[in-house]
Amino acid sequence: MQVIPIILLICSTTSAFSAWTKPPIRRRTLMSALYGSRGGGRAPGTLDKIDASESWEVSPTKPSEARLIVIQVTDVYTLENFASLKTMVEETRKNSNGSKVVCMLTGDFLSPYLLSSIDQGAGMMRALSKVPIDYLTWGNHEADIKHKVVCKHVRNFPGTWINSNMLDHEAMESQKEFDVIELCSPDGSNSRKVGLVAVLSDDPKLYEHFAPPGAFGGATITDPWEALKKYKALLEGPTYNCDVILPLQHLYVQDDYKTCEMFDFPVVLSGHDHHRVDDVRCGTRLLKPGMNAVYATVLEISWESANTGKAPKIRARFVPTMDWTPDPILARECERAYDALAPLRNTELARIPSTFEPLSSSGSREKVCTMGKYICTLIRSSLNVTRRQRRHRVDAVLLMGGNIRGNADYPPNSYFSLEALEAEIKSDETIGVVQIPGWLLAEGIQATHAGDPIPGWMQYDNGIVENYEVSPPVITHVAGEPIQLDKTYRVATKIGDLTNGQSPPLAEYFLAHPEALPPKGAYVNIHAELMGYFARNLWRKLWDATTERIDPAIIHTDEEARERLKILNKSITGVLTVDEIQAALNELLGYSVDDREKTLAEFVHSFADTSGDGTVSLLDMEVFCEEMAELYERDRWRLAFGRTSAPNLDALSKVERQTTF
Repeated sequence: MQVIPIILLICSTTSAFSAWTKPPIRRRTLMSALYGSRGGGRAPGTLDKIDASESWEVSPTKPSEARLIVIQVTDVYTLENFASLKTMVEETRKNSNGSKVVCMLTGDFLSPYLLSSIDQGAGMMRALSKVPIDYLTWGNHEADIKHKVVCKHVRNFPGTWINSNMLDHEAMESQKEFDVIELCSPDGSNSRKVGLVAVLSDDPKLYEHFAPPGAFGGATITDPWEALKKYKALLEGPTYNCDVILPLQHLYVQDDYKTCEMFDFPVVLSGHDHHRVDDVRCGTRLLKPGMNAVYATVLEISWESANTGKAPKIRARFVPTMDWTPDPILARECERAYDALAPLRNTELARIPSTFEPLSSSGSREKVCTMGKYICTLIRSSLNVTRRQRRHRVDAVLLMGGNIRGNADYPPNSYFSLEALEAEIKSDETIGVVQIPGWLLAEGIQATHAGDPIPGWMQYDNGIVENYEVSPPVITHVAGEPIQLDKTYRVATKIGDLTNGQSPPLAEYFLAHPEALPPKGAYVNIHAELMGYFARNLWRKLWDATTERIDPAIIHTDEEARERLKILNKSITGVLTVDEIQAALNELLGYSVDDREKTLAEFVHSFADTSGDGTVSLLDMEVFCEEMAELYERDRWRLAFGRTSAPNLDALSKVERQTTF
């Protein structure tokens, strides 16, 4: 019996498109009907690159054939398609008798999307285990949620988590540097091995916004191509004697092409870009199925007999997962995961300051509306909070009017809820931070305010002041201070809006200087960002409420944390529970709560858990006590505007406090 090994390296690839011949089942899941699009990441703004097509169906293997079928999805920010993926995997196994079938997700699944900002990826990990996903690899966005929580997910994942270029990760004992899949033909005459190696991008721009110790708890991400070189030699060597190396990567297309050019892999599977790619470069086929498991890659690697030699036959196609009837049990479980969002829809998340009233999103394409200014101001305030895992700093936030889509007038004394956020901003909208010269910032805004209504009419935060006494209007202040035309400002905005032509000065500049744009992997999902901000604010309100109930003399002493915990911890166990936070929201803050629904309390509890161990104890309270002098967010807009006062631009420029939420 001849044994032939195959090596699979986890990287990214492009390959030719092929579609199923099976007619599509037209459907719209209950989740879509109830919630619409609930993904994250970024919308696929890049056109698919598919240079060829194949049409074939899976079939049973021949007696002497050794075959591996890989079903790959990547960059998944919604649970919506997993029930169909499960059916697809099951039917592929049934229809390809004699083949080894594995399913894998090549990075970016724990963030950024609204649900994970609430449940820290719990719903996603449950869904992955039920498909089941056999192999997981790292994406850069797995660093976005608490490191301890991520380590817990790694340790609890029932499949294999492959990590070939971040070997000092804290949970490495629950990961593999590589894996080897052994194949055997039905008649036992043809044995092969396939090695799996997974690499993640080490681009420093993807991780520069993380606070020390850095992304992934300070783990070192090594050069992906050095890792590929190392494991290729190991797996093709006498110890493992693999036949083929299949890299599974989380890299951008240009980096995938580098892999194709440097190595002789027959095929590469990849993620990171959100569009589909099926391309051949230097004889290597690169396959990227796009985001959200809308399509899955189906890759077939086979050897007809023991005499075939090491080079396998490669077939691949992209398959729309919605062509398969959703597994009803998993569909219900995924729908239930989104129940975590339901109580937040009508829950007060923030009060609307009087300076933004009357609150309205009407006319967002022809004027700076109060809702546009309010949302931009919320985003600026949130980004300017320095968190333990992430540090951003922005001078301004811009959103084009077409992104403020509610077209609604809100009643006086309104509060801001998730329902209002969803009505105004699509759930998959993302922003990045870009450096813009003052002169360009002024001209870019002015160009959208100079004529007829357009989708690109620029909305901005309340640190920006515009003089309407001249025509066209002129920007006079940024970040509450007189604009400096030669200064470079850090601006958060939708990166695609900078080059879409709605603002000719911005488009001309950034099309000429694409290197000035941030990498797509550094984008921030607006919904997830603001929900985290609201959780911090609720915890801060509870903290303030305890301040009113303790002796001022013990503040900044060893007794402060203990006394604060005692106020909240009615059970006197030393561990603050979700139920106790639920009670405190009602008793200390006056929130209307339903004891049958504790999602908001769970959300706040998760934030208060500084260690990520699932509990809030005296140690967590001590952390907050130590940081309290720097705890409050940069609420310039709230502090600068009294309930009835005019803007205080001096306050806007000076009320900046470094925080550690």
